Amino acid sequence: MDKWQKRFFDLARLVATWSKDPSSQVGAVIVDDKKRIVSVGFNGLPIGVEDTVERLNNRELKYELIVHAEANAILTAPKSVAECTIYVYPYLPCSRCAGAIIQSGIKKVVVPDLEIPERWIDNFNLSKTVLEEAGVEVLIVPLDE
Repeated sequence: MDKWQKRFFDLARLVATWSKDPSSQVGAVIVDDKKRIVSVGFNGLPIGVEDTVERLNNRELKYELIVHAEANAILTAPKSVAECTIYVYPYLPCSRCAGAIIQSGIKKVVVPDLEIPERWIDNFNLSKTVLEEAGVEVLIVPLDE
């Protein structure tokens, strides 16, 4: 991992801590080809929607309400993210976020090489497949390099 990748992963890890989700904290950082940060996002409920303990601890309800880190970063970007790179911590984007990444024109997804929870393996494999099929480079890098 080069020094810039480490910096962007460190930032994505920090941004992930802003999430109030008690089970999964995810952060995303979108950067342009000049290594300028375009946007950041974390997983959470939409702006103006109360993130009560009851909602966050009810997995079924939470999944219906939550906006993922990658989508938040894309949706709140002050300019186009086409041709950008998105750094996501700690896991590969889900298949729905993969669709948003593809549609937004992001050209590269960089994720750390961490063990994926078993319940998400099939979805992440689908995500990787569609990203690559659409021409989005997926780079999985060890964190300890």
